[in-house]
Amino acid sequence: MSRATALLAVAFAAGCVRGRLVHEGQVNASALAAVVHDLPAVRGLDFLRPVPAVALRPDDVAAWVRRDIDLSYPGDDLDRVSMVYERLGLLPAGVTLRAVLEELYRGQIAAFYDPRSKQLVLATEALGVGGLGVRLFSLLTGRDLVGELLVAHELTHALQDQRWGLPTEPEPLADAHGDRLLARRALLEGDATLAGFAYVQRGTPTRDTIDQIEQRLHGIAPTLAAEYPRVPEIIRVSLAFQYDAGTAFTGWALAEGGWSEVDRVEADPPASTEQVLHPARYFGVRDRPIEITLRGTEEMEAAGWHRILEDTLGELTIRVLARRGLTEDRARGVADGWGGDRLRALVRGDELLLVWVTAWDGPPDAIEFFEAMPDVMPAARVERRGERVLVLIGPPAVLDGLSARVWNRTTSARGG
Repeated sequence: MSRATALLAVAFAAGCVRGRLVHEGQVNASALAAVVHDLPAVRGLDFLRPVPAVALRPDDVAAWVRRDIDLSYPGDDLDRVSMVYERLGLLPAGVTLRAVLEELYRGQIAAFYDPRSKQLVLATEALGVGGLGVRLFSLLTGRDLVGELLVAHELTHALQDQRWGLPTEPEPLADAHGDRLLARRALLEGDATLAGFAYVQRGTPTRDTIDQIEQRLHGIAPTLAAEYPRVPEIIRVSLAFQYDAGTAFTGWALAEGGWSEVDRVEADPPASTEQVLHPARYFGVRDRPIEITLRGTEEMEAAGWHRILEDTLGELTIRVLARRGLTEDRARGVADGWGGDRLRALVRGDELLLVWVTAWDGPPDAIEFFEAMPDVMPAARVERRGERVLVLIGPPAVLDGLSARVWNRTTSARGG
């Protein structure tokens, strides 16, 4: 999910205090050069090489984004994720990820840094007057500095790419680590958001200013919900998380040790959405995810079941999932004790089987999750042993033997 949602919240207002960055369909080289010149001193990183910029018509920007989705989800990956998320209840029946992502992007993308081509892409006009990106980032300033802020934001992604590399190659869907990738995206976006704000105010934000920025960014989630009621919650929440929780997480580092501390975190990024949601679990005593090696489906795969997905959902996705049957506060509480998980999906013909092993920080957390599952996923078979909970969804005839094999063969260990 994070590979595609990370594309959205990059938007660019046509005007800025140094002049329009796109003029008569062309990049305004002098206006852009001013941002390129001043940003390194503010962020504390020099560009290692130039960042080419190109201005494209809105239709061409949209085509670029569609191509990026295709590269991020090759083949039938989006269809497979859609199938699994629908069975979990994270997508309504009949809704495909491609459809909702294209709806989310339509009329909103105005600029982005592309780590594949290493270019800054600017639209020749704002896509949708007063579009979502313009309104969201206007929350930060209350001034007409959105153009500077957003171009500095995107050029910070270029700085990150030149120092630490931005992910471009999709993970194999049968061995994915989506929660870890989403946590890294949150750091990248939090860093770029604070750097953009530092650029427009010409100085590193203080702790009080960071707090104010964080409070403004709390408006992203309700704004997305109001603007896109048909887009499933998991998509909207994953997007808002990168900017809201990501900025709070990065702000912790910036307030404690300045940009050099942010650089240290970029070199050692958070390993889970849990660490981003609870910064003390990264910056204090590091709460590393429990790594689960899921086994027990080998006989079924030999008998014709095909593995189509294996991924880690993480605390953030479990929050969203738990809200299907619980209040907001209880959903947060249920997800809060997350230690690790691994979900495997297999198909045979029209049959779909989900095997989900979850590990919790202690038996009380496992019990809380176990007892909540009948309200969240009433069709699932749920079993608990100590700090682990096994969730199975599929044809009843195959679950008995499968359950025993998964319990006996699956291993887990706290990450190093």
